[in-house]
Amino acid sequence: MNPYLITGPTQIGISGGRTSGHMVYKILEAHGGTLPPDMHLFFQNTGKEREETLVFIDQIAKRWNVNIVWMEWCRVYGQPDEAPWYKLVDFETASRKGEPFTMMLEYYAAYRKAEKNLPPVLPNFSNNMCTAYLKVKIGEKHMRALGYTEWDCAVGIRYDEPKRYHRMMAANERGGTRWDNVCPSYTAGVTKEDVAEFWAAQPFDLGIDSDFGNCDLCWKKNEGKLIKTIMDDPSRVIWWSGTEERFGQVFRQDRADYKTMGWSAEQRSRQTDFDFDYLAGDIECFCGD
Repeated sequence: MNPYLITGPTQIGISGGRTSGHMVYKILEAHGGTLPPDMHLFFQNTGKEREETLVFIDQIAKRWNVNIVWMEWCRVYGQPDEAPWYKLVDFETASRKGEPFTMMLEYYAAYRKAEKNLPPVLPNFSNNMCTAYLKVKIGEKHMRALGYTEWDCAVGIRYDEPKRYHRMMAANERGGTRWDNVCPSYTAGVTKEDVAEFWAAQPFDLGIDSDFGNCDLCWKKNEGKLIKTIMDDPSRVIWWSGTEERFGQVFRQDRADYKTMGWSAEQRSRQTDFDFDYLAGDIECFCGD
């Protein structure tokens, strides 16, 4: 049986990476080029995705004639229950300066102060709130708004990502959510090489080195990759360092803060003979390739 021939209500998540894009193509192919009416394709924009990511998703929708629902967090703590958690946007109106991310951090800081009398925190190893709120929660809210009480969530995980797959299956076993995760690319045995071969044959591509991801300076990336990315465009560090200063917190305790990494990137950009390992040590993420 074709693992991409998914039946029943399904939320298809597209992160903007090549793997999730390949999954979308294969699901469309399995259904004759058109998604059934109970299958919904979402992109949850944080405002910190690189422009190449937004262009890529827009191209997928236009070239493959598939509807992609773009949504962003818009909740303010203390609003009435009926106030919206998210808003629908498109390629032209999508936030590009971190606005949804900032709104979520403000919401969470106000919640912690009012409910727990605790100081603000930023996303970290024990509280991955950027994924939980900016991606998962608003996707769930939209499926519920469409009238579903239970559904599957199709996630782009390859066969060469067994740890991610087994975590997803363990989450299914634990229950507690309205959906079960399905990973058709894992079931189909798709590898990173298969995905690369697919996109090499397409008339368009993401245009980002997959080592650096869609989120411009994701805190899960290792320090070397972040410094290299800042060197390429120093303006990227402004939001991240400013957020750490504003909330009086850091994204990670085990390395330099973003302001220091910005300084390091500036110093290294003046050199011609430095070397550093930028390929190891990332943390896996829902937003990834």
